[in-house]
Amino acid sequence: MEEMRFRRRKPAVERKIAEIREDDTRVSLIGKAFKVDKLDYTFWLDDGTGVILVESEENVLPENGQVVRVIGRVIRSEESVHIFGEVIQDFSDADLEALEEIRELERKVLPKVENVISFFGGEEL
Repeated sequence: MEEMRFRRRKPAVERKIAEIREDDTRVSLIGKAFKVDKLDYTFWLDDGTGVILVESEENVLPENGQVVRVIGRVIRSEESVHIFGEVIQDFSDADLEALEEIRELERKVLPKVENVISFFGGEEL
């Protein structure tokens, strides 16, 4: 019997638009949608650190001014960078201040936890 193999996508890394790195292939961004183009299935996303063009995979588009989370692939060309949105979620009711507090705690605490784990043998539980 032939073994089936599945390709897994790389996990999306939570980023601000201004923090997108050269080695990022998939990202998760939260921001406000504007300039929604229903003909080209694109919109611009503004997260306060920058703006980026998002191309919708499933022809799902937010409304102008709607807060959304976009999970997608980073597409680079010589002129620009844009996102091929694989998932677009309504985040209008999300508490963005609480989310930012959680992210800040993760930035402070996770490196310390990783150091302790490596000190005691290097295996995560």
